[in-house]
Amino acid sequence: MAEEQQDRLEAFRALIRAAEEGAAIPAVEEDDLRRLHQLSVDMTKRYSGKDGVVSLDSMSRACSPGANLPAVWLRHTQLRSLVRQGLLAEWQHGTTLDEAVFRVAATLPMNGTDFDQEAFVRRLRQETAA
Repeated sequence: MAEEQQDRLEAFRALIRAAEEGAAIPAVEEDDLRRLHQLSVDMTKRYSGKDGVVSLDSMSRACSPGANLPAVWLRHTQLRSLVRQGLLAEWQHGTTLDEAVFRVAATLPMNGTDFDQEAFVRRLRQETAA
């Protein structure tokens, strides 16, 4: 078990380093983003409105087997930023987000830690208008 945790941690660090250098962040499964979002919401409720730290073990239990945890985490941090800024208000119902939000967040091209918020909202509007 310790070796598996070490492998996850090393993979996480490697993708973060690559992201800091501008590497493309792979697409992820929208279900993994949804599960990590729910885990984050649950932790916020548990810690009286403050974001708790989601451990790699918690993420690996929440996400599907074989999920690219660092990519899911990077995409989720950008998604949380959009929520905090109120940019997703029309697709947000309390702490619940419309399915289209996860679909776009999982697949929108992302290079490094740069996330084009305008492109995200534009694509979300296109998907929900159809």
